[in-house]
Amino acid sequence: MMDLEDMLGIKGVVAAFRYNDDGSLAESAGDLDLENAGLAAQLCYANGRISHQNSDLLMTISGKAGWPPQGWMMLGNALSICTRTNIVCFVRNQEVSFNEVFHALDELGHE
Repeated sequence: MMDLEDMLGIKGVVAAFRYNDDGSLAESAGDLDLENAGLAAQLCYANGRISHQNSDLLMTISGKAGWPPQGWMMLGNALSICTRTNIVCFVRNQEVSFNEVFHALDELGHE
């Protein structure tokens, strides 16, 4: 069974955390102090809520079900954020395999 510390073993992952249903930080691992991890948890929670609202709009516009977001990612020049449910990791773009990260996030999200 995988945990947040295991995420740090994936090349390019610099931090990982999980947040609660209210956006507060539940646990963290890696290169992110607790204050910044808490802020990042709030940011990721808010983006997740926006993704859910957008998926509802897409379902309404298209008339078809099947738009529920499983996660999201935000690409930066050097760092990116990858999420699955309430699990997040920050990665270095030049080093990471996004497929490996999302496979691991999927595994963590189904525990």
